[in-house]
Amino acid sequence: MYHFYAKSIKGARKSKNDDCFLVNQFLGSTDNYKSQTKKDQFLVGVADGVGGVPLGGFAAKFLMENISNKGKLLSHALILNIINNSHSYLRKEFMGEAQTVFTLAFCNQEIVSIYHVGDTRLYKVTDRNIVQITKDETYTQELIDKGVISDEMKNFHPHKNIIKQSIGGDRDIIMNHYKCTIEPGETLLLSTDGIHDYLFDEDIKNIFKSSKNIQKNINTLIEKSVEMGSNDDITVIAVTNN
Repeated sequence: MYHFYAKSIKGARKSKNDDCFLVNQFLGSTDNYKSQTKKDQFLVGVADGVGGVPLGGFAAKFLMENISNKGKLLSHALILNIINNSHSYLRKEFMGEAQTVFTLAFCNQEIVSIYHVGDTRLYKVTDRNIVQITKDETYTQELIDKGVISDEMKNFHPHKNIIKQSIGGDRDIIMNHYKCTIEPGETLLLSTDGIHDYLFDEDIKNIFKSSKNIQKNINTLIEKSVEMGSNDDITVIAVTNN
């Protein structure tokens, strides 16, 4: 049995929420969603409209809607096609004014295929550990890879929000594709940077270690992020296999 809980809130200093989430065929923004399924297949995703462009929120919703509309027809090839077509359309029609980053997870029989562009994230949380599956496509991650700054310094870097590619951006995208499993007792956590730019992985792990209630854990993550100064839109999805 897979249990899902998703929540999205508008940033304190934002006029509208440019994030959105997808749980199977439910598309949400500035609300929460709870469900469960016995099926061995699911689809979840978060999208974060790029700040500084006027139609970031539109781009995020456009991408997630295109994926949601295909419902049970989804496959690896179709997902890639939707993402690439969405990028081409937004790039051509809006010329950089509609951009989004995203992370999408498509599960079939406990094998999870992950599609990722930008600085949203997917974590795998177990009883003992938390592992970031996706890799941020950011300026600060490049500095970490080169040994210029430490991983602990990235959340405090003045240029932490500079991303290297996006859907609808001015260059061709290079799709990041990952795979993992979600076995009984494990949780997948998807988040936008309104969460992980303000909390360390250890903070997230401790919250999930303290409770098995994913709704409570998501609400605590959001509360702690706001306490740590997050004024950005915040979107989180937890998926537990139990």
